[in-house]
Amino acid sequence: MTDTLPEEEWPATFSGTSWVTPLEVEELWPEAAELEWPVLDRLIKSSWEQCSVFAPDLPEGQAVPESWKVAQVMQARSTYRASLTGSNNQVGDDGMVLTVFPLDWQVRQLLRPKRGRYAIR
Repeated sequence: MTDTLPEEEWPATFSGTSWVTPLEVEELWPEAAELEWPVLDRLIKSSWEQCSVFAPDLPEGQAVPESWKVAQVMQARSTYRASLTGSNNQVGDDGMVLTVFPLDWQVRQLLRPKRGRYAIR
């Protein structure tokens, strides 16, 4: 028996601090519905911890940017994929190679976008 829940039976929130709701996770990562609920809950909590350390502080009362929500889900998905790979970063019987980077540049860019700099010539 597994703890996989049909999407309509997902709890309204995750058990820890999170920028996203289960509904937002479903929209951004449809395959998450195939995970057991405790696994998904743990991935979302740990991705929030990782992203919140890297993200700049928000002024009090300011809403969490949508890009941070996307970053949190991307980080959870990356962490999950990293857990699937073997020591050679291979997934599946065909030996497809998948390199997974912790808090990759795309997630970092969503949390702290690089701004263009003016140059005076």
